[in-house]
Amino acid sequence: MRWKFLALTILSATSLGFCQGKDPLNQIAQSVGVISGVWFAIGTYLVVAAWVSVVSALLPEWVNRKTQIVQTQSARSFLFGLIVVVVLGIFIVVLGEVGKTAPPAGALAAILLLALLTAYSLGWVAVTWVIGRRIAMTMNWERTDLLVALLGALALHLLAFFPVIGWAVLLYWAIVAVGTWIVKA
Repeated sequence: MRWKFLALTILSATSLGFCQGKDPLNQIAQSVGVISGVWFAIGTYLVVAAWVSVVSALLPEWVNRKTQIVQTQSARSFLFGLIVVVVLGIFIVVLGEVGKTAPPAGALAAILLLALLTAYSLGWVAVTWVIGRRIAMTMNWERTDLLVALLGALALHLLAFFPVIGWAVLLYWAIVAVGTWIVKA
């Protein structure tokens, strides 16, 4: 019975493709691309959610201090983060080019890149808390636990699917996340 149902489903899908004048193989390939894109989005959100959960559980006082910085001094964090990203970016590019002939310079470029990515990924936790709290306040949701941070992470993650405006907002918050390392509370 299951085989008959499967055969009828495949037959109807391919005949529908032929009726529309499209190649059924092309339609299947497009469907697989969409499905894999959805699974990629879900998988990357789960990685971000796990990271936010682990850092929030291991370093709660640090996350609270950095969250306070993001809430009160986000413009200052953005300015210092932009300076750090531009300066480190220039150093990384120059050292990477020099590293083609002198390997120690390439290793230093890799270390600087890892430092920048670490600052971003740890600062991102505080940013998700702030965004989650803002969303919770607009929804009149009186929660301050990890679910708020995960809601903020989800909102920021979904912004990646809005081409220009979403990317600009994410870039702003990513630079703020780097800047939280420089600004003191």
